[in-house]
Amino acid sequence: MFTAVKNFLDEINTVSSVRELEALVQVVMNQYDIQHFICTNMYGLECLSDRKPMFGNWDTPWVNHYISNGYYLEDAIAQHDNGIDNDGRPYYWSELMAQKDLAKNQYQIFREAWEADLREGLVIPLRVSARELALVSMAGRNFKQNPEVRGILHTIAMQAHRKARDILLKEYGQRLMPDRLGRVPHPDMSTLTPTELNVLKFLAEDKSPGDIAIITGVSINTINRHSANIKQKLGVRSLYGAVAKAIRYGLFH
Repeated sequence: MFTAVKNFLDEINTVSSVRELEALVQVVMNQYDIQHFICTNMYGLECLSDRKPMFGNWDTPWVNHYISNGYYLEDAIAQHDNGIDNDGRPYYWSELMAQKDLAKNQYQIFREAWEADLREGLVIPLRVSARELALVSMAGRNFKQNPEVRGILHTIAMQAHRKARDILLKEYGQRLMPDRLGRVPHPDMSTLTPTELNVLKFLAEDKSPGDIAIITGVSINTINRHSANIKQKLGVRSLYGAVAKAIRYGLFH
């Protein structure tokens, strides 16, 4: 087990792409019964478009489902981004659920994770600056709380994020928010009607359904119907997820 960690620390400075880094991280995660991991970088923290995944194992069913539905924008992990007590310490999923009152949709995300056979997960906040934070979240069907393992994974997460950030800075300059999600199924935006596209654009501007009803001169029920159609067509469970997909695939410029 420790051999995999040593190999990771020895080899991390030799990788030249995020994909190579992801493969290297996966080797270590396998040693600790972790099947799913993702690192999300956050800028400004309050802006939806400022949250994007940096690296992860995108091809696993849970991560694919999590990203496709835009859950990284709305789950409890994003809400308690700097730790349960805002102290920057790593925390387990079960600790978060026990200590915080979560919204209904946030409980639903954890429920879906449980149904995907993820019994426990660990979140590692990594503060870069006052306006930049990374969150590394990992989970597995047999993963259990362990202080020693948590310390090891904290080190792995810090080193992996540092390397990913260096690579992305070289590739994209100071724009550290590239769209790296080409392997996630691409929604067919052409199925949206002009009216639905208009509603989606208002949602992206942080307008509520009530606001949109007033602006467009239609009833709130009509806007809710359009919103339901948008979610169905884009294959997401929430309007946050719809906006996230629209931004991710370049609908708004």
